[in-house]
Amino acid sequence: MLPISVVGAVEAFQLGAAWADLSDQGRLRATGADRVRLLHAICSNDVKGLAPGQGTYAFFLSPQGKIQADSHLFVAPDHVLVVCDSAVRQSLRDHVESYIIMDDVDLEDVSGQLAVTGLAGPHAARLLSSVGAAPPSSKLQSSSFAAGLVRRAPVGGHDGFWIETPPGDAPDLRERLERLGAIRASAEARDIARVRRRVPRFGLDFGPDCIPHETQVFSAVSFTKGCYTGQEIVERVRSRGRVRRLLVAVDLESPEAPTDRRVIHDGKAVGSLTSLFPISTDSRKWAGFAMVRRAAAAAGTGVTIGTGTATIAAISAP
Repeated sequence: MLPISVVGAVEAFQLGAAWADLSDQGRLRATGADRVRLLHAICSNDVKGLAPGQGTYAFFLSPQGKIQADSHLFVAPDHVLVVCDSAVRQSLRDHVESYIIMDDVDLEDVSGQLAVTGLAGPHAARLLSSVGAAPPSSKLQSSSFAAGLVRRAPVGGHDGFWIETPPGDAPDLRERLERLGAIRASAEARDIARVRRRVPRFGLDFGPDCIPHETQVFSAVSFTKGCYTGQEIVERVRSRGRVRRLLVAVDLESPEAPTDRRVIHDGKAVGSLTSLFPISTDSRKWAGFAMVRRAAAAAGTGVTIGTGTATIAAISAP
């Protein structure tokens, strides 16, 4: 069964406000005159078109179009901040630096220099205003306040805010948020909230063996920006053919977690689970993601996983 604290935090994402410690994010700060040009040329989304204070979600691809990392990029007057999962921080830094040849770009790992408090839920904007920070009006927009910086960015799969402050200021901020009604969300609670929103996670549900079309996360890809690393493969797949497998969300009813993670459709194995989480207090309802053959990827398709019955659903963008 799900712990009461997890259930409460998941409900807070839906009905109130939940906060989370996101200070373990991987953070790379790019400076130098060529920073925007370089990042625009090696990631899958538009960076040149961003004004200071704006951001985007993007993939970094290999020349073969395989996803090396996903990230949020935020443009500031004197730098670009690249935020990624901590597990790929070094590999992403190595990837970006491999393209710095004669460019005026310096890439610094600034992970852990600031405390990052995530806040999401229908009451999050009101609580943010109550602690003296004006909520940015647009997604991936950033704004400063007396104690630091606020970015409008996802938390637990929900539209939310990242509040960046000096580490010493974080305990007081989080205590104030809790007094205002926010509930702390553990990593488990954030995962369950994310899965309920059908938002997949890089490194768990898709990774370096995938191309963007297989993930169906097209919010990370610009099809109009022109050349970038891996773009030739992305465009070829888009214009000439269809991929054989697709990442989908899965809703499962089962008395226990299946030991056999194969997805069965019409008596045949068509794919396998990439992740699965309990989403009910009695642990009979589960949700997660699977990579399946295109023929079984339509939303509403009935499948079998282990001894349970499941339904395919469309994923949502991070």
